Amino acid sequence: MTLDELVTCRVAVWGLGQEGLAMVALLRDRGVEPVLIDDHPEIATDRVARRPAGPADVVTPASMRWADVDVVVRSPGVSRYRPELLGAEGSGVSVTTAMALWLEDFADARVVAITGTKGKSTTAALIAAILGHDGSEVALCGNIGVPVTEMYGRPPADAYVVEVSSYQAADVTVTPGVCVLTSLAADHLDWHGGEESYYRDKLRLLEAGPPGELAVSAASPEALKRTEGHPHRTLYGPAGRVRLAPSGMVELDGEPLVEAGMLRTPGRHNVWNLCGAITATLLLDGHAPSTWAVAAAVDGFAGLPSRCHTIGERHGLTFVDDALASNPFAAAASVDAYPGRELTVILGGADRGVDPAVLVDALVDRIPAPRVIVLPPDSRRLVDAITSAAGGGRPTATVHTAEDLDAAVRAAAASTPVGGVVLFSPGAPTPEGGGGFGERSRQFAEAAGLAGPERRPRPDASGVG
Repeated sequence: MTLDELVTCRVAVWGLGQEGLAMVALLRDRGVEPVLIDDHPEIATDRVARRPAGPADVVTPASMRWADVDVVVRSPGVSRYRPELLGAEGSGVSVTTAMALWLEDFADARVVAITGTKGKSTTAALIAAILGHDGSEVALCGNIGVPVTEMYGRPPADAYVVEVSSYQAADVTVTPGVCVLTSLAADHLDWHGGEESYYRDKLRLLEAGPPGELAVSAASPEALKRTEGHPHRTLYGPAGRVRLAPSGMVELDGEPLVEAGMLRTPGRHNVWNLCGAITATLLLDGHAPSTWAVAAAVDGFAGLPSRCHTIGERHGLTFVDDALASNPFAAAASVDAYPGRELTVILGGADRGVDPAVLVDALVDRIPAPRVIVLPPDSRRLVDAITSAAGGGRPTATVHTAEDLDAAVRAAAASTPVGGVVLFSPGAPTPEGGGGFGERSRQFAEAAGLAGPERRPRPDASGVG
């Protein structure tokens, strides 16, 4: 379905966060007044009223009369598997998203879409920077913070770089010309209803068709396995056309392109994200990016807020905000990003049933052994897993619990040797009512005494993977 087709229908918009409100504004600009649905109508009504078009009634899903609409445009935070949504679909209502509409409408444009469990935003930002330094007019949009709805009505860009979360990918009907798959590991199981559903929804972006060019990180076993039969797959990272060589250079087809050490964001995973960005520009343009453009993009990239981002130093300690690391896979990569340094890791959040084994292994195998502080509400499983894995010749991580993030930072600052790192990388989603990763980033910086307007993260369009 395209936007032109949508505006001929009776439309409801479910979920009035950033993307939902942008969708409402787009429809109103085209003369369509959609039915507005939200689980928290009082809060949503206030959000709508602050928009230029003024107030409108907001109904709950339970009070919605589905016979009154033909199409519901769901926001990313509304699970594809909500019973009300499935019931509406069963009664003949079509379900779509802003991302699905946009990919249909921009099917003939030069689009690079980035998905994966983690690494999407960094890869997308680097792609946009490389293309921009090589002279292209680039629009960076999607889950990275600018809703795709804002691309309508603008002069066409030379290239669109769009980050796509699993929530957004679940309903897409068109595969862009170039896709990047940064990683795959179980995540958001409560939203998707299980691990296989998560992988299916995530990979729908690549499989909706027709198949385009696909860049896949060779560092992700799950991504390799699940894209093995893709007809246009190009690997990158530890192997493939663009790879990190033993010399420390990022190479393209064996030729040095840029020194990995120039990248200021720490960790091998971020070097692999750079490899993915270079591969994407190669596939989009049909030729290698200029060495100047790659070097300029790397030199100008200081990392993104809440993603293994150093917020400052205090009392001889480096404080790193990795609040967006909402699963064990992401937190494990950040633990590995500081080899040889004393490290205290602050973990914890809501237990959504994801196996923490990869994070536990990263912690108990690390030398020097880290100090670990675990936050509520679901700390017990993680504490037990780390404690039971230690021993038998493996280093012993020191594990404590704290009542909140402020107490955890105080304990970390008191126990970490001078020259060490205090890493907030929760490895779990923000608990209900916790305000999201942006709020946790703010709390961490404040507790560390490093808060300031310039350090407050800009929220993503949906804040999800």
